[in-house]
Amino acid sequence: MKNKLILTAALSLIAAGLYAQSGYKLKVGYGIQAGLCSAPFFIADEKGFFRAEGLDYEAVKIDATQIPALLTTGQIDVTNNLLALMIQPIANGLDVKIPLALHTGCIKVLVDPKSPIQKPGDLKGKRIGVPGMGAQPTLITQRYLAKLGIGTTPPKLEVEWVVYPMPELGLAMERGQVDAIALTDPSAQIIQNSGKGRAIINTSVDAEMKDEFCCVVVASGAAAKAHPEELAKLTRAIQKASKFVEDNPEETARLIAEKKYVPGDPKVNAELLKGYNYRASVSEAKTAIERNAADLQRIGLVNKSVNVGRLTDMVFLPLRGVPDSLYK
Repeated sequence: MKNKLILTAALSLIAAGLYAQSGYKLKVGYGIQAGLCSAPFFIADEKGFFRAEGLDYEAVKIDATQIPALLTTGQIDVTNNLLALMIQPIANGLDVKIPLALHTGCIKVLVDPKSPIQKPGDLKGKRIGVPGMGAQPTLITQRYLAKLGIGTTPPKLEVEWVVYPMPELGLAMERGQVDAIALTDPSAQIIQNSGKGRAIINTSVDAEMKDEFCCVVVASGAAAKAHPEELAKLTRAIQKASKFVEDNPEETARLIAEKKYVPGDPKVNAELLKGYNYRASVSEAKTAIERNAADLQRIGLVNKSVNVGRLTDMVFLPLRGVPDSLYK
């Protein structure tokens, strides 16, 4: 009878997903054609930070546009993503956890160098080219302009959003099909360096956005519940890798170019990395979740019935054994 009770208890633990934390290989998603946002993940792999933490992991190449589905179906356990992209799915029931904020910066709004548009407020009534409705550059621009009192969503829509594939945005502006374009680095910086774009919004330096961490580590709720120790190992490794990126932007840019993780000129990418803050932080993740959710709710992209504080507490996941930051 005693043995039967022990067996039953063990089976219950297995069913609950809480049994045997060791021996699990964490599935880590790496974006195909990823940007500089993913640099700490590449560095953690290449420099051995994952292995130093004793993490058993499998690197899985993914399409970053499919992250919610990949996490939900268990095809990956954890990856990095732009936070604003996750808020609406989370508000709609996506079960994910966010243990760490990675860095600031990476979004720009450009105009033609000869454009009469001189400041963000001048975008009222203008056509803005974006890579997609719901894309990170669009969401950031909507939040930014809304704080200036410019309507960015119906029923108060005071700009025109025009969707183009990312590689065609610069050409659309050059041809006068749009008045401004919103996009991520390094694409934005390449256009600037060519002399064909001037930044009027730059989230890495503008007072409104420069201190907000835009990219985060995101894990499936199931993986966070079943394998918190493995997730903590990964998070510590990413903190160390982020510090490496912060302290060694030139070497980082050279390495990720050599390994073909990120396209573009290593010199350009190194300058961009210098402009971001890669001082990865646990507490800043909570701040960024709450701020993004509140802003998106204010402009109507998150339902008014959602309790932002409750959503933040549900998603934010500080892990045991993970320091807030390596810079504090």
